[in-house]
Amino acid sequence: MGEAASAGPPLDRPPFPTLYVGDLHPNVSELQLQYVFSPCGAISSIHVCRDRVTGASLQYAYVNFFSYLDAKNALTLMNHYPLNGRPIRIMWSQRNPLSRRNGIGNLFVNNLDCVDVIALENLFAKYGTVKSCKLAMDESGKSKGFGFVQMDTEEAAQSAIRALNGRFLQGSKKKLYVSKFVRQDEKQPLLERPNKTNLYIKNLDWAITDEVLLKRFSQYGTIRSSVVMKNKDGKSRGFGFVDFLSAEDAKNALNDMNGLKFGTRTVYVGYAQTKSQRKVLLSRLFGNYHLFYHDQIATIFVRNLEESVDGKALREHFGGCGKIWCARVIYNKVNAQSMGFGFVRFFSAEEANRAVQRFNGTIFHGRILYVAFARNKEYMLRVSLAQIREHFAIFVTRGEYPTAHMYTPKSATN
Repeated sequence: MGEAASAGPPLDRPPFPTLYVGDLHPNVSELQLQYVFSPCGAISSIHVCRDRVTGASLQYAYVNFFSYLDAKNALTLMNHYPLNGRPIRIMWSQRNPLSRRNGIGNLFVNNLDCVDVIALENLFAKYGTVKSCKLAMDESGKSKGFGFVQMDTEEAAQSAIRALNGRFLQGSKKKLYVSKFVRQDEKQPLLERPNKTNLYIKNLDWAITDEVLLKRFSQYGTIRSSVVMKNKDGKSRGFGFVDFLSAEDAKNALNDMNGLKFGTRTVYVGYAQTKSQRKVLLSRLFGNYHLFYHDQIATIFVRNLEESVDGKALREHFGGCGKIWCARVIYNKVNAQSMGFGFVRFFSAEEANRAVQRFNGTIFHGRILYVAFARNKEYMLRVSLAQIREHFAIFVTRGEYPTAHMYTPKSATN
């Protein structure tokens, strides 16, 4: 029987038969992709993503099939196919921003001086399903000696780390280095790590006790002390500290446990810092908005707010999406006027995602809201002409015509 007759899509199958095609040569067009992928099955549409201003290719595209089976065949047969001299990288399209940003299964691999992208994928496929595999190349097409691999589960990624890290590959004189991939904005400067034995663990399950924390981390080495911080009632505050005797043991624990599920939650593990060190680091990274960027995947950015909207109004408006940690509208320090944007931090990433899906593009106090996951400060303060056009199109579709002031950010007028 066909796909339509099945009881439902497999749990590991994405919701749409859409493939992401990356690492494209800048000259690759939709027509060329149509020619390459059409032997795999009937194609619904192809879109090469381009810069909105210059029209230049962003070097990735989406290929939409009518059938999941055809899309799967294309993924199997065409992944790493050399197109215009570059091996293309194919994976299932991930439309949910959480799945792209949570870092689950993402690995960084170094010392790949004698490995091509196909050999790299085959190497990691022994430990689980490889969702994506990329070898960094220079402009001449020569390998830079490092790459990135995304496994389908965190368990598979950890298995690959244990099996491959420190191993010599055939023909190489260098030990393979495999570790969790950490985005640049999550890395802590070495200058801010004076105590490399004391770890800070955040987003702990409420049921995690001192004993459970000690037992879990003691597998990495001898521990001086470990504690789950508690409130006056003796209940966990959701974070704690583990101090190792050895800096090397602490480093291994950090690399292994950061981003790993512990209990029912995915924990953040980093080096513990004093209050002054945290203030300097957060100020350097995020300016005045560090409280909200501290946990970006649970924080949303809300723009185009009407002047009378304050933090209380934000909290009430978004409260239906989940439990809110804090909500804040940003004000001009000179004249105390609203700058037209703010942040809402939820207790979980799922609640934040619900808010983005529900409220982006909706009207609040006569304004169309732009709601997205919080990113770096410069990105959030930048006015996006593309978003303005999209908002205008929404109004025109409804037969309404917005006034110019609705799109004038307060920061541009103060």
